[in-house]
Amino acid sequence: MADKATIYIIDDDEIFQFITRKSFERLERNDNLFFFLNGEDALSSIKEAISGNKPSPDLIFLDINMPIMDGWDFLAELIKLEGEMKKTPQIYMVSSSIDDKDLIKSKTYNMIKDYIVKPIKDTHIKELLNNLN
Repeated sequence: MADKATIYIIDDDEIFQFITRKSFERLERNDNLFFFLNGEDALSSIKEAISGNKPSPDLIFLDINMPIMDGWDFLAELIKLEGEMKKTPQIYMVSSSIDDKDLIKSKTYNMIKDYIVKPIKDTHIKELLNNLN
């Protein structure tokens, strides 16, 4: 994968967002990073991408528990848009939760590549970026 992917970080934890941004800076890539505090704002951005006004995401880091629209609600809405998207993003569910119910539920979504317990290490991000189609 080239050093230029469009990546959405959808998480209401501003510390996680800061740490993730710093991880990408350390990887010295030229990715387009978009940060959202809830699923609703990210979904609006994806709808704009569908209409051609923004790049659509190649990769999404998605938190479960957020205000306004949580990760599960975001996925339900994203699935409705799947036929309109030019490409299906790789989604990684990120959470501080180690609840088996969340892990099991995440496996019921074909769009979710993996469930990652926070924090995400630089080496893990690099590996995920190398595996982008």
